[in-house]
Amino acid sequence: MSLSKASFSSWKVASANKAEYKTGGSSIKVLTKMAKPGRNDPCHCGSGKKYKKCCQPKDDEAERQVIAQEQAAREERTEARRAQLAEERALDEEFQELVTTSNAATDLVRAGRLEEAETLARDLLERFPHVHDGWDRLGMVHEARGENKQAADCYRKAIEIIRAEPEMYDPQFADVFVKLVDKLDPPGAAQTTE
Repeated sequence: MSLSKASFSSWKVASANKAEYKTGGSSIKVLTKMAKPGRNDPCHCGSGKKYKKCCQPKDDEAERQVIAQEQAAREERTEARRAQLAEERALDEEFQELVTTSNAATDLVRAGRLEEAETLARDLLERFPHVHDGWDRLGMVHEARGENKQAADCYRKAIEIIRAEPEMYDPQFADVFVKLVDKLDPPGAAQTTE
């Protein structure tokens, strides 16, 4: 059994930067990088010297610079990704801390341990001033003590934060606090007591 040249596929290099792959009756053209001359080949610049004595050192240096730049870019991307992941982990931990403290304050209010709940609420205000939870929890403490005016003031501050950060909150979320304020400190209540 003999194999003829037409019975199998083969590569035919057409030029230094193009290759042709022949299969049966059709061919596929593939662009490739320009082939680098061998050390002892004539230099591509046309000087007539051997490549190793003419342009090879310059080409090798240019290639090393490209490789170094690519490596630096990879390291920069890797470092940026590491920083992003570290920031995400820190935010996750901070968010978890916020949720845990906020829930603990709510549990303390429900248990009637208002002094401890107030301490946690003030801690939330100090550590997370741009989040509504501190004012909400402090309002809950005042409401549990029957201090409706102070509770309403806390809820008003929570509303301010919610409205100042619309991308962080559901648009109807502030309505919950507006209803609480209206219930605890109705608009006509201050006028009737004077």
